[in-house]
Amino acid sequence: MNLESIKQGGLKAVFDTLEDTFKANGIDFYMIGAIARNIWYAKGDVKFLTTKDVDFAVMIGSREDYKNVREELFKRGYTESGTNAFVVISPEGLQIDLLPFGALEIDEEVKFEGKGLTSIKVNGFQEVYNMGTADVILETGHQFKIATLPAIVLLKFIAYDDRPELRFKDARDIINIIDHYFNLESEFIYENHADLFGGENEDITLEEISAMVIAREIKKMIRENKDLNLRLARIVSGNIGLMEKSTLIRNMVNESGKDVEKIAAILEAMLKHLKE
Repeated sequence: MNLESIKQGGLKAVFDTLEDTFKANGIDFYMIGAIARNIWYAKGDVKFLTTKDVDFAVMIGSREDYKNVREELFKRGYTESGTNAFVVISPEGLQIDLLPFGALEIDEEVKFEGKGLTSIKVNGFQEVYNMGTADVILETGHQFKIATLPAIVLLKFIAYDDRPELRFKDARDIINIIDHYFNLESEFIYENHADLFGGENEDITLEEISAMVIAREIKKMIRENKDLNLRLARIVSGNIGLMEKSTLIRNMVNESGKDVEKIAAILEAMLKHLKE
């Protein structure tokens, strides 16, 4: 996987430090967010925005483990964020989100003392860890678990639903992934989801096919979590019901240039396979 086109200044050094720190503390982790998305986009001829954020989901067994990771990073020149207790700033100026999940969760929420944001929801993080990552060898020489595109869609739906007033970019990212998914994963789709072609689906768009496949892949991840299953279906169906009054749909329209009816058709295709 060629990471050259998405490499930020000092990214290799950041990866070296984080990998060493996680391993020294016996912590497993995977990459999420914009960098993870861009790694998959780099497989094809897909343009994407660069980012100064690097997001890792880290499996933490105790508050002490999380504290130790942060303290080790501070010894290596990292600094605290004044606005987010789950963020550290690298010596190169990159924002590193360390999002803990695992034994610390209370009703799928994690709270820490600190400055600014001190509470986050981690609904779906465990499911993605279990079934929604792939090992990728990066151009930097690192081999990391990377959240798959369907996993990223799952987490973005949840993040949007938790804080819709702040997370408007999530809606845009979701439709952007759906728009590019078929070209990026056409071989996988033909090999594993050939039943979606023809028959009653003969006249649907490739974006709707992509939405169906993404929904099926998400369904595999969350099958054992009935509450999460219901929540995701509720998010999608609720926004379909609102149509042009839905902020999520309006953001998808703005990102994609599609009209409300086309966005609704894509979400309907996704909802159908979430409910299977």
